[in-house]
Amino acid sequence: MTRSKKRILILLLVLVLAAILLSGCGGVDPETGAYKPGIFEPLAAPLRALIVFFHDKLLVPLFGEPNAWGWSIILVALLIRLLLLPLGIKQMRSMKEAQAKMKILQPELDKIKKKYAHDKKKQQEEQMKLQQDAGIMKAQMAGCLPTLLQMPILFAFYYALIGLAAQGRIDNAAWYFIPDISRPEYRQGMSWLTQDFTLQKLMQPDIWPYLVLPALLAITQFAMTKYTQQAQPKQDDSNPAAGMMGSMTWIMTLMFVWFALQVPAGLSLYWVVSNTFALAQQLYVNRQAHKWEGQLKLDGVKAVASKSASETIEDAEFKDASSKSSAAPAKSTQAKRKRRRKR
Repeated sequence: MTRSKKRILILLLVLVLAAILLSGCGGVDPETGAYKPGIFEPLAAPLRALIVFFHDKLLVPLFGEPNAWGWSIILVALLIRLLLLPLGIKQMRSMKEAQAKMKILQPELDKIKKKYAHDKKKQQEEQMKLQQDAGIMKAQMAGCLPTLLQMPILFAFYYALIGLAAQGRIDNAAWYFIPDISRPEYRQGMSWLTQDFTLQKLMQPDIWPYLVLPALLAITQFAMTKYTQQAQPKQDDSNPAAGMMGSMTWIMTLMFVWFALQVPAGLSLYWVVSNTFALAQQLYVNRQAHKWEGQLKLDGVKAVASKSASETIEDAEFKDASSKSSAAPAKSTQAKRKRRRKR
């Protein structure tokens, strides 16, 4: 199994773990209704305190109670994104560097594809080896890091909201068209939607508002995928990592929407705001592409490409010499036969 496949499998396992944590594990005792701190409490407690601080000390005194909890969640989401902004910009710059490196290596990748046209496994191995030597594979997989970093924050935010719901702080807390940001309840799963399901049920006032944020999540996730792919180095379709990463984006989008349909609307609100901020960040990075490319140091990847080209020439010369040496005995034998016939 290649290294890229292993990393993608690890990412899948993380997403499966997310499904278990978000849909199967509650932070509230089903018998007493008391909140039970879990493994994410060291991160959930500060987030919960921050949400309460914005609500009690800032929003309610200035604007009053209506919609205050929802706006408090939005402020916390923006604050988290601002704190992660330097890391996100750095990683996006590394993706732009990988894109520039890929342009330099493309002729050599095409030669490898032609050379091993009848051996796909060898072709993939040689292409990946060349990309790893140039530092491209590392930059490509780094694109998954922001998502992985967001996962524990997402879990913690989930338990922060459950704790507030258990305390009765956000019960019946409306946010504009959403009647209660603490719904769907954490132990309901998707039964609130699937039980006695009909098309008419989707139009009920206690159902359709909770479908809007998951729909916005799907849209923002799709847009993020589209613009992120523009920033990534283009790969040959024969490269398995490219195809698998493309499939992963759709799998992740579907899983994220599935999560959003069975967690409190407050968490979906945080998610959509976070995605929107990330999308704006990606658009900014795409506009800065030409400026950053002019600042890149690409001597290392040029050396890798030059080395690969020289090895290709040596291989061709060796094959040519081998063919000539094998042809020489044959010519000698033919000459001897002709002399014998003349005699």
